[in-house]
Amino acid sequence: MDLEGDQRHESFIPKIHCCICGLLIDSNPSNMCPNCLRAHVDIVDDIQKEYILIYCPECQRYMQPPNYWARADFESRELLTICLKRIKGIKNTTGGGVNSSSANKARLVDAKFMWSEPHSKRILVNLTVQKEVLSNIVIQQSCQIQYVVNWQQCPTCQKVATGQPQWDACIQLRQKVSHKKTFLYLEQVILKKRLHENFTRIENQPDGLDFYFGHKSHALNFIEFLHRMAPVTRRDAVQLVSHDSKNNTAVQHYTYSLDIAPICRGDLVLLPYKDFYLKSMGGMGPLVLVHKVYSSIVFFDPKTLRAGEVTGSLYWKKPFPSLLTTREMSEFYVLECSPMAHTNGIFQLGLVTVCLSSEIGKGREWVVQSHLGGILNPGDLVKGYLLSSRNISNEDLDDGRYRPEELQDVVLVHKFFPSQGRHRNRRLWKLKKLDIVTSQGDRTTMNAPRHPGGVANSHGVSSRVTRHDNHKDDANDDEAEFEDEIEWNKELRKDINIYRKMESEMDPIVRRHQADNEAGAQYGHEGVCVSKEEDEDDEEIPQISLEEMLDELQIGDGNESATETNDVGPSNEQLARGSANALPDDNEDNYNKKLRIG
Repeated sequence: MDLEGDQRHESFIPKIHCCICGLLIDSNPSNMCPNCLRAHVDIVDDIQKEYILIYCPECQRYMQPPNYWARADFESRELLTICLKRIKGIKNTTGGGVNSSSANKARLVDAKFMWSEPHSKRILVNLTVQKEVLSNIVIQQSCQIQYVVNWQQCPTCQKVATGQPQWDACIQLRQKVSHKKTFLYLEQVILKKRLHENFTRIENQPDGLDFYFGHKSHALNFIEFLHRMAPVTRRDAVQLVSHDSKNNTAVQHYTYSLDIAPICRGDLVLLPYKDFYLKSMGGMGPLVLVHKVYSSIVFFDPKTLRAGEVTGSLYWKKPFPSLLTTREMSEFYVLECSPMAHTNGIFQLGLVTVCLSSEIGKGREWVVQSHLGGILNPGDLVKGYLLSSRNISNEDLDDGRYRPEELQDVVLVHKFFPSQGRHRNRRLWKLKKLDIVTSQGDRTTMNAPRHPGGVANSHGVSSRVTRHDNHKDDANDDEAEFEDEIEWNKELRKDINIYRKMESEMDPIVRRHQADNEAGAQYGHEGVCVSKEEDEDDEEIPQISLEEMLDELQIGDGNESATETNDVGPSNEQLARGSANALPDDNEDNYNKKLRIG
């Protein structure tokens, strides 16, 4: 049989009468019209309509069973999530699949808050759900869920109100050095990774910081983070606070004492002769610079551009100190520089003739083989170590184990810009700070002045004014030098959030300069506020581009800036007031891509 063209048959749907009201409708499995089906089938009948929310008025957090407390604003997305998790009878759409228990449950389509009187302690949520009834018939209905808000203090606020210690674990982090640049770097990494959300209190100490945690697991996670960031050694202690023999329960305080290796980036190290110089380092050095510190210590030989590393476990088996630290560097003037062909990463070998910047023209000069041959020019200033004028006490040097040709009188570290101090006040960026308190509960900062009595007193005044002023200057130098390293080192900026300053936070000269430039662009001339020589000096200094800066979120009229939320309990001010008397006393792969080791 020959078929010409398409023969299409229209589908025929028989008509029937509704079994309840008798209305003529299209045939369906229920044999009911939509109005009768909606009246006789209630898909929201299995959904519970009333719930109780536990709210802590002190820290403004809601309880998520069984024992988690989360902060959420009124009628916010976070609060809606907390409310929806409490509803029973709705299919879990966040899971990976649908099991048999959730197959017959209604599916959530929409959810929104309904208006309720703010002081009624009632939260109303309107739900729209869908459910399949009978066979292949989907019904959509809306219902209203009511939440009764009950006020109850969270366990952390209860401890604050009753004067009990609100911490279960404490990490005492120490580093026996004369500066706090290591802790300044850790502070920025903690802020970027949001690890401070697990802290209940941070207390400043002369040689480090004390971190307090509400749970032991949070402290152990932070210890793992510290092992990745620096070579540390650990000692544990447990203190029994209370014991209930009837219920067989006890309250214990866990204290972890961690010491960071007293070797920092830029320090000059004399490798021990027997253990490292002859064995693990393969004859590199013996005078080496510390290039990088993470879970291992990376050393760099400025004479040969060879690099090697010592793992943290190997270092702590036979620890050794730095020969000289960055606080003991001198300023040199470059007289001549002859680059060589040998390079390693960003470094290039060269012969540099230098003299002390205070002895120019006096004939006291040194010819140094340095790794800065590619960036130094005659007339530049460079920071380095002068060993001939130092009275160094070292066992290997005293015994004469190293040959004289293996040692050198001058070791150059990095280039120095004379206008660096003036440039610091013109920076357009800033760093955030952790909320740190003293043992007396007063607010302080990471680089707070240190004096013989420990931390500064509540009035910031020491009985020995001269000693206190010296420590204050050292603290300011630590922060200034750390910010300088951020500008020079791009690898260091990967682990740090840099925020752009608001106009009110900028230096008055910078604001006036920007206003003159904007006016000059409008009227067709250049605005002049800073001398031409100062501008040329600032161009040589490495600067952070605007693309690397983050804009800080503004709230309200712009006078306040948004701070990162902390979901661990009350603010540090509340903790300090409530517990001051209760408290007792970069990774390896990225580096190997830039610098050859071995």
